[in-house]
Amino acid sequence: MSDEFTLDMLDIPSGWSRGEGDWTGVAAAIAGGETVEVIQEVGSTLWQNSLPEKHSLYWEGENLSTIKARIWISFTQRRFSPESVLPKVQWHPRVLWIGIGCERGTGRELIETAIKQVCRANHLAESAIAGIATIDTKAGEVGLLELCQARNWPLKTFAADILSSVEVPNPSNIVVKEVGTPSVAEAAALCAIEEILTADEHKDMQISIHHLRSSAFICGSNPLLVPKQIFRTKNPPLSQGGVRAGSAVTVAVAVCPIEYLG
Repeated sequence: MSDEFTLDMLDIPSGWSRGEGDWTGVAAAIAGGETVEVIQEVGSTLWQNSLPEKHSLYWEGENLSTIKARIWISFTQRRFSPESVLPKVQWHPRVLWIGIGCERGTGRELIETAIKQVCRANHLAESAIAGIATIDTKAGEVGLLELCQARNWPLKTFAADILSSVEVPNPSNIVVKEVGTPSVAEAAALCAIEEILTADEHKDMQISIHHLRSSAFICGSNPLLVPKQIFRTKNPPLSQGGVRAGSAVTVAVAVCPIEYLG
């Protein structure tokens, strides 16, 4: 094995984020030509085409007898034990789309808190979030716009008739009466994925999507990882005009096999 091949030479897409792990330990294993296992669950696999002829990376499922390090590529937020003798790191492609439904005037803090709680409860990496999706009537919501600007997340919006055409696990008659579609958060997350998958620039991209949770709701080819979760606050703050802010946020999460690089 060549001792000139290093971790920094991996042609990882620019939209991926480094997660937690022993980066020094994994880098040392690669530089020393040790066997390093790669487990890629989502994201483009084109980076593998640029590997030099002599490298020490091997893929999950291959016959590995002497693994010295491991690289995870997924949307999952893993907690590695500091006592582990096997150095591990994780890359997070931006593949998670967060569907949001909210009351008028809902502040950024409540929306952001709801997203954080969903990610924490489901072991999802926030750095794997690609963007926010919602109904078009929420395109001007200040709380959503502030959050997206602060986190550099795109905001995708869809008309009620588009959202109502999407099959979801938790439709609501109440939501139909209010906004004209039985689902906002779940349907919007799935619509965001569908829009990306049908874009011309992605038709020839090599992608990987494995190990999706058995509880995922499959709508066409689009998996909904987390069905809608509703978060409420009892005492929403008053706006400068003395109007009470929105007190409820609905969050759903879907995963796309293609990472967002915008």
